[in-house]
Amino acid sequence: MARPVNEEKRLERRKRILKEAVILFAESGYSNTTTAVIAKTAGVTSGTIFQYFPSKEALFHAAVLEPLDDIQKKSLASLQQKGTPGTLIKNMVEEQFSHIYFYTNELRLAQSVLGQRTRFPELTQKVLESIKIMTDTIEAVYAKGQSMGEFNKRFSPAMISRSYISFLNGVALTLGEDILHHPEWENLKGHAFYLFAPIQHDETLEESE
Repeated sequence: MARPVNEEKRLERRKRILKEAVILFAESGYSNTTTAVIAKTAGVTSGTIFQYFPSKEALFHAAVLEPLDDIQKKSLASLQQKGTPGTLIKNMVEEQFSHIYFYTNELRLAQSVLGQRTRFPELTQKVLESIKIMTDTIEAVYAKGQSMGEFNKRFSPAMISRSYISFLNGVALTLGEDILHHPEWENLKGHAFYLFAPIQHDETLEESE
């Protein structure tokens, strides 16, 4: 059954407000971004914002957590498809590198929260919980890959998953939206997969020595 036209408009308006809020919060920070500026950029009145979000803080929380939830769902889906652990990890790397480009402001906003943990303790905890869900899932897939002989067994799955997420965040923080134009774009993705120490790469290195 199709949604009523008014409901479609409400959802579209909320989406537009949230999109502009993400950009402005990421660019100017929480304190320097007012709901009046967000409203003007989104093409609505200030009062309209509070029909969807009870406060500026609630809007900020939604701007941080809703895109992060969307990113997480897509990333987890790439690890839950059919295929060997090595294939799933490769698919995840490809998926998450596309997030660096398509979710530049969203990722920058989440990173800014982690950089201000004492200011946003509750929000920080939720961001960290989201990251843990991701690293725990990567660990499980990676450990299975180790048992199947696809990955080097000398490395801790916990260490590998956290190293990869740290690498991914570093790439997002330093390159952001310019990454697709970076001459090392494909090499960076290849290096991200190499962090998982796939056996094939190890064998290639040994043969070349």
